[in-house]
Parts: sequence; C-alpha cells; structure tokens
Amino acid sequence: MVEYSSPNTNKPLHLGHIRNNLLGYSVSEIIAASGKKVYKTQIINDRGIHICKSMLAWERFGNGETPESTGLKGDKLVGNYYVKSDQEYKKEIAQLMSEGIEEGDAKKSAPILLEAQKMLIKWEKGDKNTVDLWKKMNQWVYEGFEKSYRELGVDFDINYFESNTYLLGKNIVTDG
Repeated sequence: MVEYSSPNTNKPLHLGHIRNNLLGYSVSEIIAASGKKVYKTQIINDRGIHICKSMLAWERFGNGETPESTGLKGDKLVGNYYVKSDQEYKKEIAQLMSEGIEEGDAKKSAPILLEAQKMLIKWEKGDKNTVDLWKKMNQWVYEGFEKSYRELGVDFDINYFESNTYLLGKNIVTDG
C-alpha cells in the first residue's frame, strides 16, 4: 500500500501535494514493475473545524457562488473561503483586543470561530442543512482534485475519508 496526496477539502492542492503525488505515484509504479500488487491510496481530511470555517465563510460571503459561476476549480473556490474565514477571524480578534480583551481570550472568543465550532457540532449530530452544505462543498473540491490528478497523470485505487473513520478514533480516545 502506498499512500500519497492526502489533501484537506478546505483548500486547493499546492506544490507540496504535487511533489507528494508524483513521488507516491512513481514509487507505486516502480513497485508494480517489480511484480508486486500495489494499492494506491489517499486519506482525505474532509471533516473538522477547518472544513466548517470554509463552509461558514461561504454561507456568509459567498452569495451563492459555485465553481461554474466563477470559472474556478472547486478546490480553489472553497480554498478562497477558508482564506476569507481567516481574514475575518483576524479582524474579529483585533476588534476584541481593541475592546480590552487579552489576545489569547480574543482568539478563543472570536464570533466566527464560535460559530464554526457550533457548525461542527451540528455536523457531528447529523443536522441535515449542515451535512447537505458539507456534501455540496466537498463535491466541488473532489471534482477540483480529480481535475488536478488527471492533469498530473496520477490515480488512486482507494480513497479513505476521515468522515468515515473519525468515530473509530474518537471512541478509542473516549475509552482511554
């Protein structure tokens, strides 16, 4: 088994992913050429607070934008909203600090962060609207990734999604 790429679904593939994709694919092909069965896999980090930050920013500032309406690959579009979330977060921290709140406390109590945390809880509870938005935005990203993979000439036999496995780890941590 050779695992490579392993992107987050809240930003586009970058130069490091390209390097890892080309190296992982090359290693897979070398092993296969020696007669071994190779499983090319990736683990897609498709859940968590970082994903909710992109979703929330798209809800607040996206005005219904889609990859089709903007001409952007889906991973690039969603990545733009992750950046927008961070920009708004920094503004909110600065505002809270100007009101006399210590930086550490401001970072923990910025409204956009608190709202993203609430969104994550809603996602984990299976809230339909939240899960539907997550599916829609992740699909945009998956389509963007696939376009990049085709252009690089790499492929995968198996995709593992964190959203399908995180509860296994959560239960182990809880039991511990």
